[in-house]
Amino acid sequence: MRYPGAMLRLSIVGLTLLIACNEGAADSAASLSQGGQPTTLSAGGSVGTETGAGPSSSGGPEPTSEAPGSSTITVGETANETVGETSAADTSTGPLTSATTGDMPPAITCTYPSTSFAAAAKELKVPKGSGEQLMFTVPGLPDPTSVVTATLRFVSYDSDHAGAEGVIRVNDGAAIDLPADAAWENAEHATAVTVTGMTQLGDNTIAFGAGSFIDGSFYRIGQVALELEAQVDACPEAPSQPPKAVQLDFNDAVYTRRHNWVLRCDFQDGYAFTAKGDQAQLDCGKLYDPDGKRTGTAIFTFVDLAPATYEITIRGRHSANRNPKGALFVVDGEGKRIDQTVGEDIVTDSWGTKALAGTIEVVLDSDMEAESDSVTWVRLEPL
Repeated sequence: MRYPGAMLRLSIVGLTLLIACNEGAADSAASLSQGGQPTTLSAGGSVGTETGAGPSSSGGPEPTSEAPGSSTITVGETANETVGETSAADTSTGPLTSATTGDMPPAITCTYPSTSFAAAAKELKVPKGSGEQLMFTVPGLPDPTSVVTATLRFVSYDSDHAGAEGVIRVNDGAAIDLPADAAWENAEHATAVTVTGMTQLGDNTIAFGAGSFIDGSFYRIGQVALELEAQVDACPEAPSQPPKAVQLDFNDAVYTRRHNWVLRCDFQDGYAFTAKGDQAQLDCGKLYDPDGKRTGTAIFTFVDLAPATYEITIRGRHSANRNPKGALFVVDGEGKRIDQTVGEDIVTDSWGTKALAGTIEVVLDSDMEAESDSVTWVRLEPL
């Protein structure tokens, strides 16, 4: 043949290429069998997962894209990002607290009110040695290991026998003398007592008992709270509208047929009553002009009551000529009658108890009978 040398050279070249291809395929298969993705090594390239084009460290063109899941690692530099991981600079998912950092927060001062903080003061009137106590519960206190200082705060009334008026016990602990002073006789006094080391986690009980005064103990206590300096993340939220006692008197009422009402201001606490006779001289509002029917209503509107069960008390002038069926007081739609025919004085009567919330009306309904009814004030007291 004319080209035996050429054919021999082509055969050798082909055999060489075949061997090289087989070796490359084996290397590629071994890499894929380990689940790996192609990684590009570059001297001086940036670390990251970005796939945008950029200048090559070797001066040649960079590819405009990389295979999905690939990453670029710089030789000689620290890689702090890999595919599917988060950078150390992005570890925060919310505000730092002692729970997330493990560190105790700085101490702050918080007030923890008793469950009856907004209610009327409680009264203790007992002989010497009595076991009766005024009890208050203060909820939600932190672990005592986080408490730096603790102060019991309250308002006392008529605490006037120093060293003998009464005692305080925190969580059934040792007795503490109730602060007292002769100058506090028949007066309120805001009082603070140090109780550091006496608190406990959660609910705390504060008890006020009898003292050693020979004539016994008489005082009132209200607005009980614990004030703590403690290492806590935040103070407890103030309770939204805690229930409190509310009272409206006869001057606060709205009257229908006002001309049939006498608002009398010259007798003790004053009072309003329905009438039909010559009573104009007693009406301090100068609006009395009776039509002879002796009817009308007095409407007391209480707004923004915190949900609670309230005791309803009503004060009015009793007289023998009052409605023999009883004055009809309607509390938030429920009516009950109160006998006002006994005695000749201004008397406080109990209507009863009722669960109330929001805005409600208490109505003295004198439209039912042409008789005389009376009211001085209406009071709602949370239980």
